[in-house]
Amino acid sequence: MEYLVASIPQDIELLRKVAESAFVSTNDASLDEWFSFDEMQKMIQENRGVCIKAVDESGLIVGMTYAQQENPINGREGSEKWVIVITAVIKGQGGKGVGSSLLTAIEDHAKRQGARKVFVYTNKDDLKVVSFYKKNHYEDAGWIRDYQYGENNSAIFLPKYL
Repeated sequence: MEYLVASIPQDIELLRKVAESAFVSTNDASLDEWFSFDEMQKMIQENRGVCIKAVDESGLIVGMTYAQQENPINGREGSEKWVIVITAVIKGQGGKGVGSSLLTAIEDHAKRQGARKVFVYTNKDDLKVVSFYKKNHYEDAGWIRDYQYGENNSAIFLPKYL
């Protein structure tokens, strides 16, 4: 397995298919409600975000993760903190270390860009995802009720210091 910076815009449709495959049977299946590939491309073009892809031996993209700097209006705090917006691994590849390796690759990239910490927020009740990030040394920093698009969708925040 190789972990490479995705080529934007060349890889965009393949990355979209990976994300759709990974989220198809979850509460977050409607990607357009919470993720924008157009905004991802914009942030990458502005050198404020990066997308890492996992490519198997046959050349297929089997996973991806995207992270970006916090808002630059926050000055140094904004550039030293990155947020992981999405991590997706296609069905059949889960449990093989692909997701963890993607996190390591995105953390390494963010650190080279001056990040001191990365964080992710996700649905508080999605115990499988929360467990995945905790297994990868992200800490439970608490949660906010009804944070993500509507009632009964609270978000848990999980930072990791680099």
